[in-house]
Amino acid sequence: MFNRISSFHNYQSVQNDLRRQESKVHHNQAQLASGKKLLSAADNPLATHYIQNVSQQEEQLRQYIDAITLVRNRLEHQEVIVSNTEDFADKAKRNVMEMINGSLSPEDRAAKARELEEISNNMLSLANVQDESGNYIFAGTKPTTQPFFRDNAGNVSYAGDDYQRKMKISNSLEVPFNTPGSKMFMEIENPFGDYAPDYQLQEGSELLLERATNSDPDDDGQYTLTFVDMQNGQFGYQLERNGSVVAADDFDPKTGIEYEGLTIHVKGQLTAGDSMSLTPRDSYSIFDTFRDAIELSKGSVSDASTTAKLQQMTEEFHTAFIHLNKQRTDIGAHLSTLDIQEEQHEDFKISLAKSKSQFEDLDYADAVIEFNENSRALQASQQAFGKTKDLTLFNYI
Repeated sequence: MFNRISSFHNYQSVQNDLRRQESKVHHNQAQLASGKKLLSAADNPLATHYIQNVSQQEEQLRQYIDAITLVRNRLEHQEVIVSNTEDFADKAKRNVMEMINGSLSPEDRAAKARELEEISNNMLSLANVQDESGNYIFAGTKPTTQPFFRDNAGNVSYAGDDYQRKMKISNSLEVPFNTPGSKMFMEIENPFGDYAPDYQLQEGSELLLERATNSDPDDDGQYTLTFVDMQNGQFGYQLERNGSVVAADDFDPKTGIEYEGLTIHVKGQLTAGDSMSLTPRDSYSIFDTFRDAIELSKGSVSDASTTAKLQQMTEEFHTAFIHLNKQRTDIGAHLSTLDIQEEQHEDFKISLAKSKSQFEDLDYADAVIEFNENSRALQASQQAFGKTKDLTLFNYI
């Protein structure tokens, strides 16, 4: 009785050992077939948890890199558009400069005006351009709304908003991928300071406003500056604010004109009786400059006031060109940020892959050695089982 129990126990023990050895061999075979060290979480729970975290980070990096690709495509498209608007602003400036030339006939100026209208139409078309998804680039955060509209009087209005759309390209960094049209085309810094001039000049005058600034932000009055002859052979000036005379004195070109927080500097050859009105204006729209330049082109080349206003349009187109160039520079800076961030993501991606490989990927040399050892152990167990399975006391009776 004791011998039967002992024999059954030995049989089960050897059989369990065979199963364990077979399981090890099968596990080695699966590792060699897949090239992976970890086939299930049970192989190494801690390493499996780490690999899951690394996989999540890799997926997040993939999403960030995809976002960078999308933003780069949008910014590169926008850069091309802004570059074209720069060319239009520069071409318009040269066109107006040619209009100032007194040798042009009325027909020549009319031809220049038609050319300026065409440039204006092209500029408006670029301002309303859409991306590959049909979204308006310069509409702010209202991409489905056409941003710019022009009425019959030539006035252009903006229907978008002043906000930027942004894309997250890392855990802590967002990059804007559009510029609102209001900031791109309609909020250009006034090259004459805080005021816009309007001229009433005498024949032959070459008076121009150089700069007018006001240190009092609450002063919204409109000023009128008139130059008169003085008995000493010099020029004097009279300054009015909202129709009331507030200052009058000899005119000194070096110091200009000062009244409270207002400072005015003029240039060019002035004539007694010349007058200019100054209307508060911090910024202007390039579309208004196109409209005014086209309207002024209909005036006479001998009209000093028209010529002075065309000089103003030239300066405004030049300032618009500089403004657009700065906008394009900002786009280039964003593109540089994308390149730097993408490079960091790629480096981190390689580091993660290397770290993940240390836990997950199989060392074939060690795996083959382990497989051979387990195979020999299985063979030994099988041979031992074959010899002992029939061994009982009956063999000796």
